[in-house]
Amino acid sequence: MKFAVALMLLSWASAAALARAEEKLNRSSLINWREAEVTTAGETELERLNRAFVQLAERARPAIAQIRVTGESTKGPQGEAQRSRGSGFFIDPQGYLLTAQHVIDKAKTLEVRLADGQRLPAQVIAADSQIDLAILKVHGEGSLPVLALADSESIRVGDLAVVFGYPFGRESSMNLGIISRAGRTYPDSASFDYIQTDAGAYSGGSGGPLLNSKGHVVGMITMASERGNMGFATPINVIKRIFPRLVNGEKFAWGWLGVQMSDISFEQARALGVHPVKGVIVNSVLPGHSAALAGIQKQDVILSVNDNHVDSPREVSRLVGGIEAGKVVRVTILRRGKTLHMSVPLGAKPESTRAREG
Repeated sequence: MKFAVALMLLSWASAAALARAEEKLNRSSLINWREAEVTTAGETELERLNRAFVQLAERARPAIAQIRVTGESTKGPQGEAQRSRGSGFFIDPQGYLLTAQHVIDKAKTLEVRLADGQRLPAQVIAADSQIDLAILKVHGEGSLPVLALADSESIRVGDLAVVFGYPFGRESSMNLGIISRAGRTYPDSASFDYIQTDAGAYSGGSGGPLLNSKGHVVGMITMASERGNMGFATPINVIKRIFPRLVNGEKFAWGWLGVQMSDISFEQARALGVHPVKGVIVNSVLPGHSAALAGIQKQDVILSVNDNHVDSPREVSRLVGGIEAGKVVRVTILRRGKTLHMSVPLGAKPESTRAREG
């Protein structure tokens, strides 16, 4: 009896399994996908565009590297070393590459990971925190692929923009977008306005290149929006301007006025006779510094620096901060309804007051 029951159960199980297999077979026979055809017909416009992007990536990626930074220990001799990641790109086949200064700040050891996975030691040749630029030298054998540097003044809003880097410390990536704001540089100065792009930038991408449609560098990514949907780049023309001097070992002492400023309100503009509303109001003047020695006073309204009109404290600080200490700047101010033109020799920004101007 028991044997008969077991035999019946086995038969039922076999029948059920057979039914399930039959159902799957019937289901699969009803689902037919279409295999893509490989054609040799002429390319479409999108296919040509696609091929151009692939070729640009193939040319550019070998010249872009990941910067691996090991800093000082966090607490005591047994503390863990701080580690961070950034990006950079080669500009000389002998191993010189550019990155952002904040990427390598306080680094104890530096390592560069190439696109092919090769890891090489590196050292800082020169750096400048005002421009947020660092020049590294990789110690390896043979020449390295490089990126060509373009003229950042030639870019326009709407131009194609390509960002390469190692976001979040992972593999090299390529982001595509446009130039949202063209940025600006100034003659005889390292002052600049950032280039803005919607190609995006993320943590770990600082120091990576911003390329044009030809794959030439127009800027270096140094900042990103919180969501990563906007990237901000230092124009490459500024970097080209100071690069030779940095490599030769020169140190820059950047200028400052020694004032505290704020945006001018409608009420202040009315009281001071400023019409239309423009300029930046001086809230205080630090004794013994450039502005005070030149005669700038509290409640003066700064209208321009070196004939560049200003409308925010940040603009004044940026313009002055890109000019070397000791040089003379032309400052136009409005005082009690009168326009005055002053020549102000810039002093060097003291370390203890770096955050006070503006």
